Amino acid sequence: MRLAIYSDVHGNLTALQTVLADIKKQAPDLVAFAGDLCLMGPRPRACLELARENTDIFVYGNTDEMIHTPLNIPNGTPDGQRERWGSFNELAQWTDDQLGAENVAWLERLPFSHRIGVTAVPTDDLLIVHANPLDVNQVIFPTADFQTEQLGQVKFEQSDEDLRPLLETTNAGIIAFGHLHIPNVRRWGDTILANISSVNLPGDGDERAKYGLLTWRKGEGWTVEKRVIAYNTHQEKEVLSFIRPPHLDKLLSGMMK
Repeated sequence: MRLAIYSDVHGNLTALQTVLADIKKQAPDLVAFAGDLCLMGPRPRACLELARENTDIFVYGNTDEMIHTPLNIPNGTPDGQRERWGSFNELAQWTDDQLGAENVAWLERLPFSHRIGVTAVPTDDLLIVHANPLDVNQVIFPTADFQTEQLGQVKFEQSDEDLRPLLETTNAGIIAFGHLHIPNVRRWGDTILANISSVNLPGDGDERAKYGLLTWRKGEGWTVEKRVIAYNTHQEKEVLSFIRPPHLDKLLSGMMK
């Protein structure tokens, strides 16, 4: 079995078109999306419609949820956080208006996770989520060694023991997810943790779009291939500047990811 899994499109139609074209060339058995489809890009409706036409499996992400359920900003929230959350809510309202009621309702119906069995043994299963098996917000970070090698420094400290609360109740051979826009693979015990994002708003310093090809082979188990695809970033920024969603300057600089 071979699956293409992409995540974190964030309304970038140019990148999505390029990724889906590459996926088609790979001819996988299934195509899955791991959340964050529309928010923070200029063409959310076109992204949603294109994804629905070309994807077999969907789960929702935290920014998909923001569109139909605005962030609650409690009294006493620090000014900086209040401003940031307020910006997300304003952009979410704009995105809601662009999508229309039917598409927003479709987003609201998406499942939290999707499990694919390849044998009768649950520990061989693939579990697709957005961020982790418990919620759409807490982050699974790369190992310190990966960060040192790929990012030049350790930005996020997270040991295997730190991951226990997020993973100890989940039984799967591999968990595929996005959320943190830094594609990487780490292991937690016998489980492969495959961050396959992101199509848009990269966090690894590489502006190209990324997605994952996951393959199951009997006797070998799961393997993960990172696909890296160049696309016309200048074109997408021109569209963003023309359509002018709320908080355009922050969107152009990638500050809202």
